[in-house]
Amino acid sequence: MIFFKEFKPKKKKECNVYESRKRFMNKKNKNLNFLLEDRFIWMKKFIKGKRNIIELGSGNGASKVVLKKKNIILTDIEKHPWISKMVDMNNLKLEKKYIKKVDVFIINQALHHCANPSRLLRQISKYLKVNGFILIREPEISFFLKFFLFILDDEAWSFKVNVFNNKKNIFNPNSIWDANNATPHMLFKDEQKFHSYFSEYSIIKNELSEFIIGTTLELFEISSTDFTSHLFVILLLGILQILSFC
Repeated sequence: MIFFKEFKPKKKKECNVYESRKRFMNKKNKNLNFLLEDRFIWMKKFIKGKRNIIELGSGNGASKVVLKKKNIILTDIEKHPWISKMVDMNNLKLEKKYIKKVDVFIINQALHHCANPSRLLRQISKYLKVNGFILIREPEISFFLKFFLFILDDEAWSFKVNVFNNKKNIFNPNSIWDANNATPHMLFKDEQKFHSYFSEYSIIKNELSEFIIGTTLELFEISSTDFTSHLFVILLLGILQILSFC
C-alpha cells in the first residue's frame, strides 16, 4: 500500500453547502455539470417507479435536481431549505411508517462521513423493503485520492480502524465533516468478508470507475485528466442492494 496507513489533516474542514448548491444550480460550469450527471445518472433505473426514496447526507441536494425525481426525500444532519428531514446517519431514526417501507436509500459521498458505517447498514435494514436498494457512491482510496487529500490537508483516511465494529465509532460523530476515506474500500473490497458480517445483504454490483473531469474533492474542479478511482457497489436486502459511486 502506497502512502501511510493513516492520515489526519491538521486543519478542520468546513464546507459551505449554500455556495456549493449555488455553483451547480447556475449550470454554467460544464465540468461540474458533467461530474454531477455522472454521479447520479446511473441511479435512474433503480429509482424508476419507486415510491419511497430516501437520501442520507444530502448536503447540497444535487440528487433531486439531477435525477428530476420530486419524491426523493432529502435528509441531512443540518437543516437547509431544500432538506426534507433532519436525520443523523450516526444514529438512524425514521418514523414508524418507514419500517420495511423504503424502496431505495441513496448514499452519495456521505458514507465516509459516517462515524459508524456498520451500525448504519444494520439500522437501514430495519427500514428497507425486502428486495429494496441501497445506492452508494463513494471515493475509492486510490493513490491519487490520497495524494490530493494529503497535499490539500483536506480529509482523513485510516486503515487502522475496524469498520465492521458496530459498537465503536471510527472517529468523533459530533464533528459533521470528519471522515475516513478508506471506509468504502475496507467495507466492500472483500465481498466474502462483507457477507460474513451482513448476511442480510447481497452485493449486486461492485465496480470502480474513473473520471477524466473533476475530482472527488469539493474544493476544486480540474479539466485535466484525473484517474481517481471510485467505488460502485449495489447491495440487495432480503436480499439488500447497495450501489457505490462518487
